[in-house]
Amino acid sequence: MTSTSSNNPANGEKPNARSLKDELQDALPAGFNCKTRYLHSPPKPCDSLFSSLPGQNPEKTRLASHFLTVSVDASALPQSGSGDVINFAIEVLVYTTRKLTTIFVSKVDSTAYVPRIRPSPVKTAVTTFLKWLAEKERRKRPNRKIVVSLFARAQSQYLFPGSSDDKGKHVLDDRQLIRWWARVLDPIIPSANPDDEEQPRYQGYLTVPGYAKTELRSFMPPSTASAEPRWLPGHPLIELGRTRGVPEHAPPRCLLPRFPDDPKARFISDLDDEIGVSQDSQLTASPSKVKSARWKSVMSLDQFWEQMEFRQECSSGRAVGFLWLVISPNKDEDDVFGSDNVAVMNAESQDSIISVEAAPTSEPKNAAATSGSPKKRKRKPLTGVIVPRLPKIKSTQSDLLDMQAQLDAESGNGVLVNADGYNKAMSTMLHLDFSTLEAAIWSTTKWIAEVQSIAGLNGDFAVDVAGQAQVEVAASSTGANGAGVNDMSGMIRKKRKAEPAPEPQQPAVNVLGAGMVRKKPKPSV
Repeated sequence: MTSTSSNNPANGEKPNARSLKDELQDALPAGFNCKTRYLHSPPKPCDSLFSSLPGQNPEKTRLASHFLTVSVDASALPQSGSGDVINFAIEVLVYTTRKLTTIFVSKVDSTAYVPRIRPSPVKTAVTTFLKWLAEKERRKRPNRKIVVSLFARAQSQYLFPGSSDDKGKHVLDDRQLIRWWARVLDPIIPSANPDDEEQPRYQGYLTVPGYAKTELRSFMPPSTASAEPRWLPGHPLIELGRTRGVPEHAPPRCLLPRFPDDPKARFISDLDDEIGVSQDSQLTASPSKVKSARWKSVMSLDQFWEQMEFRQECSSGRAVGFLWLVISPNKDEDDVFGSDNVAVMNAESQDSIISVEAAPTSEPKNAAATSGSPKKRKRKPLTGVIVPRLPKIKSTQSDLLDMQAQLDAESGNGVLVNADGYNKAMSTMLHLDFSTLEAAIWSTTKWIAEVQSIAGLNGDFAVDVAGQAQVEVAASSTGANGAGVNDMSGMIRKKRKAEPAPEPQQPAVNVLGAGMVRKKPKPSV
């Protein structure tokens, strides 16, 4: 079924918020038609992303998962198949704490069935999806810092089993992948920092273990001359720790996040084993470890990144890039919880004040009356701010969740499923076959049917997207498969024809006048 682009007010979005369909249509090139399927789960409590400081409780963290697939009609491909086939997908994990929202790009993968057009649909769709998610989180909590984080490590396949067997799949090496990701995140940064105080500030960071800061410039996108650079070599972990209330002199393990399948997370676990602690133990093994919580071989963040150079993922000629895009609000306020949480805090504070004022300041005059049988206490009327609460959806499959998923699918906002349903859908994707076009079409159909069964949908939840961006390409021609072929004849320097060598000239003969010739006198006999 074809979904509309209207927004669902039940999701808490503002009426003027643009849907994902609208954003993709404005960004994708004209002539590129596809179907998107968006699957996401509600925020649920999860393990803390950062290790807690010694003697403190772990930071309460909530996790929401997002998965977007883009498919095309196989009949439009050079292989000329029949049916719908997925050509790329992206998985994003959103971690939310009291003071920081982390948008972590977990996986991005493509098949061999991506149309060869410019600009690349994969790059454009990934940039648009991340920008849409970041803006969505910023509207919810305008005073909270947001960071988009990822690590670039080249592999033949991430999400689509068997896709690397097809020679038509374009696989980037380590350095190409790092440059590609930097160019994916760069369009999210505005061309210039706005003067409007309501608009946030953007700053990109890039680090590659084993590369000097001067060498990192080759991975960064070219930027125009400006007062503030869009990308900086290094990392923002000290700044993010300060946002979380963690001092910069804290143990390095408290400043480093632990993402799934993260190379630095495995290194952190190995360093934790040196001192006999783990993420789950929260430094309760011994008093000495609780007091220090510091590693023996790595004492600072700089040493940590230096040691990362010798890890298996970053050595033997391989490169792993770590990228961050920090979105900071211009208003530096103490209130970083959002309007809903502020109302809850105000209500709780007013309730506490009322309870203190209602408590007696002196003993009652009639003490004998109090020593007798207890009287029924008169219930006091509730006062303060009324905080509306949304109904809680059970973690198990329920009719309410199925109804919500159906409404989201019809409104174009994706399909909302619980964490178990989301994990089942992802597990199904990782056990399919994308080695050939026929197998990829069958796998696409099977995965769609599985999601429909999980969410209790009556039909397909695809959203038709037609690209509308006009791309100006000078002197382009159309190939046999319908994709635009760039004519680079005007950019090629032709070799100059060799000019014929000049004929050797005969040396000129000087003719002297008769008056200038001096005859040799004849000898006398």
